[in-house]
Amino acid sequence: QIRPLMEYYATLRRDEWELGPELRMPTSALLPMGGAVSGVAGPNWIVVGDAAGCVNPLNGEGIDYGLETGRVGAELLDTSHDPEQAWPALLTHHYGEAFSIARRLAGLLTLPHLLPTFGPLGMRSQALMTVALRVMGNLVTEDDRDLTARAWRWAGRRSIALDTRPPFS
Repeated sequence: QIRPLMEYYATLRRDEWELGPELRMPTSALLPMGGAVSGVAGPNWIVVGDAAGCVNPLNGEGIDYGLETGRVGAELLDTSHDPEQAWPALLTHHYGEAFSIARRLAGLLTLPHLLPTFGPLGMRSQALMTVALRVMGNLVTEDDRDLTARAWRWAGRRSIALDTRPPFS
């Protein structure tokens, strides 16, 4: 329920921001996650960040993706003659595998009883929590060569191969 939170926050800031007595047209929407969008570019435009579905399905983070896709997208628009094809391909190359496996894992996390059953076990394992932090926080880089990084990339390749609708398509 986002509306009560918006009302509460507006009440806290009403004087400071000189807000009127009521919120007008308060709206919110779910953000597309993990590249769950299509039509991310046209002949002379691209979408970046949240609008491009660049939101981590495991933690909801998107600010870094917004900044990164904005920078990379500006460079692409400056150099590409075909952003309509180049941008989805670039997004898929850069984020596709990680977003694909993250979407699958996020789906598993919604299964009833999974977290209540296995969550406490995982929370007691420093090794498992370290792995979870890295993959959920998008902290595995292309340069990483350790077991976690190799397993994450392997799972991403397998996941995207199974997708009936890959990210950004």
